[in-house]
Amino acid sequence: MGLWNFYFLAKLYLYFKGFIRLGFFWNFLFMLFLIIPVPKQHKFYRLLTVVKYSLSVVFSLLLLWRDSWFPPLLDSIGSLNQQGWPSKEYIYRFLAGSFNPWELIVVVIILIFCIVATRYIRLTPVVLFLLLIIPLSEFGQPKDETEKYSDTFYKSESGRVIHFEKAKKDDSDFDIIILHVCSLSWDDLKGVGIGKDAPFFKQFNYLLTDFNSVTAHSNPSAIRLLRASCGQTGHGALYKEALGECYLFEALRLQGYETYFTLNHDGTYGHFAEEIRLLGHLGEPLKPTDIPIQAYNFDGSAIFDDYRALERWWMIRQESNANRAAVYYNTISLHEGAHWAGDKDWWKKYQRLENYNGFVQKLFGDTTKFFDLIASSGRNAVVIFVPEHGMALRSNILQPAGLREIPLPQITRVPVGIKFIGKGYNSFQPHPVVISKPTSYLSISYLLASLIRENPFGPNSPLSSKTIEDIPTTDFVSENEAARILKKGEGYFLYDKQKQWIRLSESSLQ
Repeated sequence: MGLWNFYFLAKLYLYFKGFIRLGFFWNFLFMLFLIIPVPKQHKFYRLLTVVKYSLSVVFSLLLLWRDSWFPPLLDSIGSLNQQGWPSKEYIYRFLAGSFNPWELIVVVIILIFCIVATRYIRLTPVVLFLLLIIPLSEFGQPKDETEKYSDTFYKSESGRVIHFEKAKKDDSDFDIIILHVCSLSWDDLKGVGIGKDAPFFKQFNYLLTDFNSVTAHSNPSAIRLLRASCGQTGHGALYKEALGECYLFEALRLQGYETYFTLNHDGTYGHFAEEIRLLGHLGEPLKPTDIPIQAYNFDGSAIFDDYRALERWWMIRQESNANRAAVYYNTISLHEGAHWAGDKDWWKKYQRLENYNGFVQKLFGDTTKFFDLIASSGRNAVVIFVPEHGMALRSNILQPAGLREIPLPQITRVPVGIKFIGKGYNSFQPHPVVISKPTSYLSISYLLASLIRENPFGPNSPLSSKTIEDIPTTDFVSENEAARILKKGEGYFLYDKQKQWIRLSESSLQ
């Protein structure tokens, strides 16, 4: 097989390191295809040799993609065609930062070994023997038991609903402001040296430290949040109409809230604004106009200044006669590939941590400034700060930095803060109440329903200890379109494009 031995040895190395999977059956068939020679006496020997070589190259690339942790190739191409391709500058920077130089050195050493070794020994039998080890190494992986656990989870979640009691007319009115932040997980913050004790998080009244955003992409995350009143559903159900009682903003409208939808981008990428408007039962979005451009996204679209976008909505809200208002605000300031306006050479730099930290500090500063704006108005408000998902700031053996196709816990565990602002609320707590139990979107709906019922701006503020104690927990299950992860006991299990459950190694969770 010549240098094709290098192909298999390199893949075996990557497999045993955990960087790829290695399907024995298809790799074994491919090896047989390579071993079978083209008869030299055949009159079309040269043509057949060229055809076989060409097919071998195509098959090897397709097989490598199949063995990778990436989603199915056709799904990836279809998604990019539908949502839009990133700029060439972003692609360059992503590729430049996706490869571990030490692993590349090892692969080069394997190549040199193959070139030298073929002069003295036959490598093909050695490669075949190593390939036969694959089925033995995967013996005993969980299958039916984990699938049953997954089915039981979704069946249980399908019966969970949060109902909102009608607010009393004599209660103090307060606005509800939901800040939905793209690309911010605890792991991302750890990468830039920020923890739950950071000044930004200390200003919240409640801090949920084990919140699962479920998905690693914006559209499904927003749909899940806007349907927070019902238990967790599978990914496919997000794109079907849900029960009326599931829609958070529908419940708020019934409580007398005037609702708004605004954002700091145009909402066109992935049809974000239109999709969540329809599937989340929002109104028409208030898109940013006459607001300074803060940065540009990975596709070249504008990202507007967060404070100015929120300030603009707040001024519109102030002019309204509504006693109560609720807004869903979406920001993509932290998105992978975002770069400051005016920085034309951003793609030549690979200062990923420094760049991300700069955007985080700007977002935290803008958010705090917005809190001060609300406080200065004298109006009461409850702010919920909840990220969509993490950025995947740091790479691991399953996927490079910036790639979120597998919704690992380090991507979907996000910080959620709840803050009360207003003259009617007096906080007696110097630090936020930390809620460390495993939670997800249902807990947000539960807390909002509890706040409307108990009113944190009344004489009985803050929320009762029983209310906090009864916050609904949700077992850890995360999923994108082509991958699902669940936690069972102390282990995490992945179900991906190969339709099999495998237990994730500790190294893949770091």
